[in-house]
Amino acid sequence: MKSLWLLPIIVLQGCSSPVTDSNAIWVVASDLDNPPFAWLDESGVAQGRDVEMAQELASEMDVTLEWKRMEFSELLPALELGKADAVIATLGATPERAERVLLSTPYYMTDLRAVVRRGELEPKTLGDLEGRLVSAGAGTTSEQALERELPRALPAPTSSKGDSSLERLLSGEVDALIMDGPDARDLVREQPESLLMLNSPLAEEHYVVAVRPDGEEWLQRIDQALSELRLRGLLAELDRRFELAPGEAP
Repeated sequence: MKSLWLLPIIVLQGCSSPVTDSNAIWVVASDLDNPPFAWLDESGVAQGRDVEMAQELASEMDVTLEWKRMEFSELLPALELGKADAVIATLGATPERAERVLLSTPYYMTDLRAVVRRGELEPKTLGDLEGRLVSAGAGTTSEQALERELPRALPAPTSSKGDSSLERLLSGEVDALIMDGPDARDLVREQPESLLMLNSPLAEEHYVVAVRPDGEEWLQRIDQALSELRLRGLLAELDRRFELAPGEAP
């Protein structure tokens, strides 16, 4: 899929200009590692649904967008330290995150799903995961949903060999993966003969833009810009173009 915007990755030492500055720079942190929402192409250029949304938001707010790439686990700490103005990284809204940073209105609604191996003796329902080893990304909403919704499942320890979650599932080391709905659907679409997504979701997930704790002005402008993009149908258009299930949040 081709992106409308080709955005170079700019790593900054400080944070942005004041939000009231007519030449304000909007520093957005992301891992840029979650297609089709955001990734880097072979030339190191940011691509994806959320990349284009961020550019549309910047245009609506009349600011200059600059990306700051870092590991997912570093994103919220960077906001808390004022090293970025916002985070756009398929970040789900949770009460815990709302205590640390400011959260925008949702821009995409999805769910959290379990992916398992196909086979006669493999899990067929969420209830079948009781007593089974289940993997979820550390510090993610998937991990929180696993603890909350599947308390009788066994959280899988970190791989001692450094294998990926998918490798561990296919090898039989773990029995299920918990992940965002779009990722789960893509995974099953790529390996339909080996993998199955369980029918029942664990929980709903609302993606939001996270804003630094002292960024009330940024939050107001972002919410206004999101509302305008939604009214113009641009959020729904991005979902269609990147072949995502309709996920426009109310």
